[in-house]
Amino acid sequence: MQFDSSSGLFKMCEWLYRLAFLNLLAICFSIVGGVIFGVFPAITAMFVLNNKWLQGEGDFSITKEFWIAFKKYFFKSNLLGILIILTTITLYIDFALVQNFNGILYYIILSSSATVLVLSYTVLLYVFSLITVFPQNSLIKQIRRAIQVSTLFPLQTLWMTLSLISFLFICWVIPGFAFLFVGSGLSFIAMYFSNFAFKRIEDHKNKHSSVSILSERGVIHSE
Repeated sequence: MQFDSSSGLFKMCEWLYRLAFLNLLAICFSIVGGVIFGVFPAITAMFVLNNKWLQGEGDFSITKEFWIAFKKYFFKSNLLGILIILTTITLYIDFALVQNFNGILYYIILSSSATVLVLSYTVLLYVFSLITVFPQNSLIKQIRRAIQVSTLFPLQTLWMTLSLISFLFICWVIPGFAFLFVGSGLSFIAMYFSNFAFKRIEDHKNKHSSVSILSERGVIHSE
C-alpha cells in the first residue's frame, strides 16, 4: 500500500508531526538551558524552523537545525528575554501602585502604563519573527520595526491576536493538545502572519524602487 505524499491528509499529518516534535524539542532544550536561560532561545529556534517550513524547506534534520538555531540566537534571545521580564515586572508594579492614586494623576499613570502594555504586546507579536528573518539587525532596531509593522498592519495584528487567543483556548480546553502543540503552534501562527506582513513590505519597497529606477532613466516623466 502506497501513501500519496501530495494528499491533504498526508500533509496535515506531516505538519502535526513536525509541530509536536518541535514543541517537545523546545521543552527539552528549555530544561537543558536551565529554563531561565533556555526558554527564550528555544522560542526563537521554534520560529526559525517554522519559518523554514513556511518557506517550503523540509529536507533537514529537525533536531540538528533546532540546535544550530538555539546556539546561534542564545545570547540575543536571552537579552530579549531579560527586557521582556523587566518590562513585565515594571508594568505589574505600575498597575499595582496606580490604585493608590486619585484624580488626574491616576489617569495619567494608568494611560501611560496601558500605552506601554500595548506597545510591549505588539513588539512581542513580531520581534521573534524579525530576529529570525533579519538576524543581522540589532535588537533595538528589531523592536522598533516590530512597532512599525504592527502600526502598518493593524487589521492583520488584530487577526493574529484573535488566532492566537483561539489557539490558546483550544489548548486550555484540551490539555494534551497543549502539551504537544502550544509553543510550536503559537510560533507557527505568529510566523505565518509576520511573513505575510514582511512580504507586503518587501513588495511595496520593490514597487517604489522600480518606479525610482524608471524615473531616473526618463521612462516616467512628471507632468
